[in-house]
Amino acid sequence: MKVAKIMESVWVGRLAVLLTIALGATNGVSVANSPKSARYAVVDMQAVILNVEEGKKARADLEKEIKAKEKELLGRKQELDKMNKDWQEQSPLLSEEARKKKQMEFQQKFMALRNDEMQFQQEIKRKEQMATQKIAVSVSRFVNDLAKSRGYEMVFEANSAGLLYLKDPVDLTKEVVEKFGKASNKSKSAKK
Repeated sequence: MKVAKIMESVWVGRLAVLLTIALGATNGVSVANSPKSARYAVVDMQAVILNVEEGKKARADLEKEIKAKEKELLGRKQELDKMNKDWQEQSPLLSEEARKKKQMEFQQKFMALRNDEMQFQQEIKRKEQMATQKIAVSVSRFVNDLAKSRGYEMVFEANSAGLLYLKDPVDLTKEVVEKFGKASNKSKSAKK
């Protein structure tokens, strides 16, 4: 899926802000040279989004919608294939005007099918982005609270294009998946 690209672009911007804040907080002094070294961690947001219950449900819902639409589009494609075959068989027997009319009818249906396919792809991409963004916001809040409670000064996106190296970071990904799921289930139970 294109979740990785979406998340990468969202988190690259956030990483830039974090790095700016971190550099501003140290006033240009290297963190390694400071008396108290920074505590930092990483989270693989793509893995979190794919593995938390909300992410799995969103992905399953999209896949269900995709399969239903693919079935419909396949039926229309088969109809076009039959129409084309019939046209080729009948073409020698038809008048020039009838041939052109059938050819134009085929082309219109073909273009409508292609247009519907492209619109559906765009719709799925939009829905995927919305679902991913919604989950990412919730996970970000959760990570923020977790980081504060643990005393981390910075938490980075593990797969960010701007993150080249961290010496022995604490990877919170598995813990975030587990605890976010539990916290999410508790909040759903409380709402009922």
